[in-house]
Amino acid sequence: MLDGINHSITDILPSRELNSLFEYFKSIYTKERSKVKIFVSDMFTTFKSVKKRFFKDSIHIIDKYHFIRQVTWAVENVRKRIQKDLPTKLRKYFKRSKSLISKPASQLSSEQAEEVALMLEFSEELKMAYKLKELFYQYVLTQPNKTRAEKALNEWLKRAKESNLFEFRFCITAFTNWFDEICNSFDYPWTNGPLEGTHTKIKTLKRNCFGMKNFELFRKRILLSCS
Repeated sequence: MLDGINHSITDILPSRELNSLFEYFKSIYTKERSKVKIFVSDMFTTFKSVKKRFFKDSIHIIDKYHFIRQVTWAVENVRKRIQKDLPTKLRKYFKRSKSLISKPASQLSSEQAEEVALMLEFSEELKMAYKLKELFYQYVLTQPNKTRAEKALNEWLKRAKESNLFEFRFCITAFTNWFDEICNSFDYPWTNGPLEGTHTKIKTLKRNCFGMKNFELFRKRILLSCS
């Protein structure tokens, strides 16, 4: 867990299971928990339960990286399905160029844009998935506030459902279940970026230690190294 303002670690727990988290937060005084105004997390269902139980008055925000990748995963899965039926040479080409499909069109060079256009010619379904992704980037993500984002996301979800692309069903479900929390992110600048950076440091520390069996000892090493 990270303080969103100064980016310092507030604590490290051995598990993110519901019972473990509930026991931990029950030990913290209500007055102290009430000071939390913004609760940022990924789309792990347990975190929603924790927020509702212990941080009722805070605003729940889903980190943008975690909901954006729901869209890129859907497009990627369409690509995987389509390339299975292609000749070997084309299949390898699609696999090598997969990053171009997920990348926003505005960030592609003219040469890369031509490559993407060529790939999309092989499948109407892939073309549809790509258009949905671009609509999400250019229309939904560019909204200036929650009110506008709610309208844009609802329109995008309607388009995604009408596409009947099997691979988008998980994305649609996730966005529906976390609709309010996702739209909250358009009103506030907070993200899990600093936390993800801390995760990287912890993973590097763990590799350098060749793993650590004792959690309390590892916790102290992390706090010392990442303070």
